[in-house]
Amino acid sequence: MPMPRRRVRGFCVCAASMAVAVPAAPAVPAQAVTTQEVEFTGRYAKRDRNKQRGGLSLRTTIRITDNAAPAPAQLTHTTLRFPKGAVLNARFFPKCDPAKLRARGPRACPSRSKIGSGRAIGLAPPIVTDPVNTKVTLFNGTLQGRNPSIIIYAIPDLGPVMTLPGVLRSGRGTPYGYVLDTPVPPIKTLPNAPDASVTLFDATTRDVTVRRRGRTIHYIDSPVLCDGTFFMLDGQFTYQETTKVDVLERFTLRGGPRCP
Repeated sequence: MPMPRRRVRGFCVCAASMAVAVPAAPAVPAQAVTTQEVEFTGRYAKRDRNKQRGGLSLRTTIRITDNAAPAPAQLTHTTLRFPKGAVLNARFFPKCDPAKLRARGPRACPSRSKIGSGRAIGLAPPIVTDPVNTKVTLFNGTLQGRNPSIIIYAIPDLGPVMTLPGVLRSGRGTPYGYVLDTPVPPIKTLPNAPDASVTLFDATTRDVTVRRRGRTIHYIDSPVLCDGTFFMLDGQFTYQETTKVDVLERFTLRGGPRCP
């Protein structure tokens, strides 16, 4: 099974596997190695750039590659961590029940429970030769215990619709603000084809708001920091249920004031 390694914005944080040429002997082929990049980009609304706190949209981009194999290892779980300071106000927003969403589609959910959208791409060679493009919609989910949830609703060009609830837990007592755990079930395409491997996930949680008692509440409320402020955090991916890999996350803030 391919052994993953971690990578952020073009640099690798582990030893590379190489084919070594030996005189009078054939070259050893490169071992398949899965690499991943995780980037968060938070963006303040223009109206909030000079305030102490403001609403934040958040783009999440995950890229998974393996240049030595037809497809990377199959992703089965993600743990993503977020910096302290921001507050998730999910409890104030309408909520979508994942069971109803799974059974009836988006019409089963309140319209204002939709919090974002994006896309994903999967690979399932050799039977499925083209990338499988997927439309992604994000919903504010019902509470899981006392924890808020975010639902990834995925409609692929090929294969069944998928509903993936992720649970957001407080990072109290840790260096993190929140931790998002999302199981990834097998991604089916055609009969007899292998399960698809995720190669791209790119979705944005919008700066949606509600009014409560005369005040505006943002879904994500964050301290306003200088434009370009970034944090390096650590998450974890699980491949094929067994291989756990630490991943480095870059969290960058845009749209704040320009600081010297």
